Amino acid sequence: MPRVSQSEAWRRVRDVIEKSDLVLEVIDARDPLETRNEDVEKLARRLGKPVIIAMNKADLVPIDVLREWKQYLGRDYPTVFLSAKNRLGTRKLIVAIRDHAPRIPVTTSVVGYPNVGKSTIINYLKGKHVAETSPMPGWTIGEQIVRAKTWLIVIDTPGVVPVDEQKDEALLVIKGAIDPSSIEDPVVPALKLIMRIKRFNPRAFMERYGIDSEDPEELLNLIGKKRGFLLRGGKVNLREAAASVIRDWIMGKLVYYYRPSEVVSNA
Repeated sequence: MPRVSQSEAWRRVRDVIEKSDLVLEVIDARDPLETRNEDVEKLARRLGKPVIIAMNKADLVPIDVLREWKQYLGRDYPTVFLSAKNRLGTRKLIVAIRDHAPRIPVTTSVVGYPNVGKSTIINYLKGKHVAETSPMPGWTIGEQIVRAKTWLIVIDTPGVVPVDEQKDEALLVIKGAIDPSSIEDPVVPALKLIMRIKRFNPRAFMERYGIDSEDPEELLNLIGKKRGFLLRGGKVNLREAAASVIRDWIMGKLVYYYRPSEVVSNA
């Protein structure tokens, strides 16, 4: 299936937001700041559309940290946290949509970076499988209009990346917004991802792979050996090892989190 360009994705998202009464911005609870799409928020404000922030993948983050982010983000927009995959906190999302809808019935657009879980949330809202889901970014193409409830119409959108981020592969990897198979050289972005993960969760790689190192390059080599990504002669295939780390991050198998107080003063 051909993938939509980012310029086309932004055009579609603008069209969808214009048609919507309410915008549901989905972010990753593991890294709310990096997956918050402020360009989408600015667009919604210009078009006069109310925004709700949904922190998805909340099963990966302690409840007290989630509550701090809810309070912090709630200063800008109504915020809920949930795990759409595990059906945790999802009723609160329904209540928030109804409470903040400018009218009933309401048309809600679901927007955000690729792979934050937009389609999974739509599946929950509908109550049965209506939107294809995949762990790889870029799966959802175009818009799907779903009558999720008698009073709720939901429009799915392509994942969008701000223009100033589109060529920064390392940043897109951290945001989980890029398919590792599409990266020409995944090693450098993976090393930067490793450094960010270790910054906020020093035990993440021991918990996932049973190995660790303070040196990101050495750690990547150890991961490659552990997982059998070897070339002739026993040398580690660093590209395969790097791609596997990126995939594990996207699929929620590598976890870190932080509190607003740890980063917002430097953001």
